[in-house]
Amino acid sequence: MSPITPETRATAEIFTGNDVCKEKAKALLREYDLPDGLLPVENVEELGYVKQTGLVWVKQKNEVIHKFDKVGKQVSYATEITSYFEKCKIKKLSGVKSKELLIWISLTEIFVEDPTSDKVTMKTPTGISKTFPKVAFMA
Repeated sequence: MSPITPETRATAEIFTGNDVCKEKAKALLREYDLPDGLLPVENVEELGYVKQTGLVWVKQKNEVIHKFDKVGKQVSYATEITSYFEKCKIKKLSGVKSKELLIWISLTEIFVEDPTSDKVTMKTPTGISKTFPKVAFMA
């Protein structure tokens, strides 16, 4: 079930338009001390943000598959992405998958240990995690 209910929308800041939403996504990532290239979305229709809970959602026209060249990883971004932002952390992430060998694996959490850390860790629903250089996800 999507956390984006009419009640949630009523308390959210909602942005529309590709350019505005992409800039807001980067700004939110920076505000929470995360690499600003973690959400390389395209053709964004809407971005919502509920400051009280940290809920962030992105709706885009099409699924996007992006390759982070510095780490050689393909990541898929669904048409709807939801998550909760905390300082140095994205939790309860949905709509984002990473390709490992031939399989797409859902990511549920992305975090850095602290703002000065040079590593980003990505976690799956099973608790398996992988750590990468933070610079690979900078815009």
